[in-house]
Amino acid sequence: MNLVVKVEPPKPPTPTYYEDISPIIYNHCTKCHRTGEIGPMPLSNISEVTAYGAMVKYVTGIKYMPPWKADPDYRHFLDENVLTDAEIQTIADWYDGGMPAGDPLNEAAMPNFPTGSVLGTPDVVVSMDQMYAHQGTNQDHYQVFVLDPGVTQVEEVKAIEFRAGNATICHHAVIGMDTTNQADALDAADPAYGYEMYGGFGFSPTEFAYQIWAPGQTPRFFPPGMSKKIYPNSKILLQMHYAPSPVLDYDSSHINLFFAQTAAPRYVQTVWMSQAHLTVPFQIPPDQVVSFKGSYTVPVDVSLLSIMPHAHLVGKSWLAYSVSSQGDTTQLIKIDDWDFNYQYRYAFQNLVKITAGSTVYVEATYDNTSSNPTNPNSPPQWVFFGDNTADEMFYCFFDYVPYQAGDENLQLSTEEGELTVPLTKIYPIFPNPANGNIKMGFSLAEGEKITLGIYDMSGKRIEIIEKNKFYPKGRSTIDYNVSGLASGTYFFGIRYRGQDFTEKFVVSQ
Repeated sequence: MNLVVKVEPPKPPTPTYYEDISPIIYNHCTKCHRTGEIGPMPLSNISEVTAYGAMVKYVTGIKYMPPWKADPDYRHFLDENVLTDAEIQTIADWYDGGMPAGDPLNEAAMPNFPTGSVLGTPDVVVSMDQMYAHQGTNQDHYQVFVLDPGVTQVEEVKAIEFRAGNATICHHAVIGMDTTNQADALDAADPAYGYEMYGGFGFSPTEFAYQIWAPGQTPRFFPPGMSKKIYPNSKILLQMHYAPSPVLDYDSSHINLFFAQTAAPRYVQTVWMSQAHLTVPFQIPPDQVVSFKGSYTVPVDVSLLSIMPHAHLVGKSWLAYSVSSQGDTTQLIKIDDWDFNYQYRYAFQNLVKITAGSTVYVEATYDNTSSNPTNPNSPPQWVFFGDNTADEMFYCFFDYVPYQAGDENLQLSTEEGELTVPLTKIYPIFPNPANGNIKMGFSLAEGEKITLGIYDMSGKRIEIIEKNKFYPKGRSTIDYNVSGLASGTYFFGIRYRGQDFTEKFVVSQ
């Protein structure tokens, strides 16, 4: 009789902090969770992380943290901060194993975090002149502060960074730039510091949406050769929305301006879609989940840099995309789990070309039921468009520049001053000429959903092989049978990030 002994495979060693956890925490969490930043507790060393070990395991396990809301399966963005399933499991195994330390010599290097800024040393710091007292009346309040940047010549602004002085009460900020001096008169007429103003600045400044800030947003540099301008003797207008507070509290926020050293001929502009682009009234009945869809037809070719949806507490999801006049769809953003506390300006990985005549669609869903834990009303009430936190908003902001040939080839970077051309191409088709099966290969700079098709000599697409199918970074090969095509010359084409790549082949039946 043969005796079979079952040998269990050895269990993998328990992860340790220095070897396994520190690289995850420092690269995904510490940017916000450190002294002086928006995170409610610091996570910058072993003592701090182990003190919150149970919480770290829980919030990463349910994918609440890191707070990246854009669906990476719909579109990727710069600064994407998503943990892999393996990283989440490593954190869980470390905590469950007693949070062992490991060897301190193997601790991950801490990223270089500038103090007082996430971008570096600003050229100008534009500060509020004094502390502002937000009354403890449990009411929202909008106050505009007129700030002097002290600029004596035209400057090209490559980054605008808002720094909240009091994250507890700073709900969001709209930053304007003005050369008319009209804000000074409004300020002088209000005895308080700044002047009270809901819905805007009380007039039309030189630039209304110079910058928008909401909690969780990360500032970034504009791509090389692109900027916003600031003019001599201009004023920075800071409209602060202060959230309801039960106690008297104070704020003194400031704005960091970073200047380009050379002239930037391309001026970044900001536009937005709002309830004005809806065909139905923006009103949300109690105990209902309601969706709204706005549309806007683009009059000229543009290149998008970023997108930023904005809603309040009953917001649930967002979807934005464009459809060209030829029927091609460009996916812009998808957020399934909107969170009022984490509102990002999502920067595209490359300039996204939107052709003239395309229609941009923005859809938002709102959950005004008692099952929504962030609903400000219990029981639910009618909700309308308004400035207060308990009201709602339908906004989607876009940064763009007028299109220039080759924009769609430019790969943007997370670093200042970097701009590269992605290695995306189609390889020669084999065999060519062909009358049966052929192999078609292509290489992508980054994984992406793309459309593959066959085109005739006039450029008309006569067949879609794949539509919005995800292909990974690097080379891919597909098989195709040409027996259904008449003899002649054709093109195999892929549509990648708004640009078409083609390769010619001949069918000889």
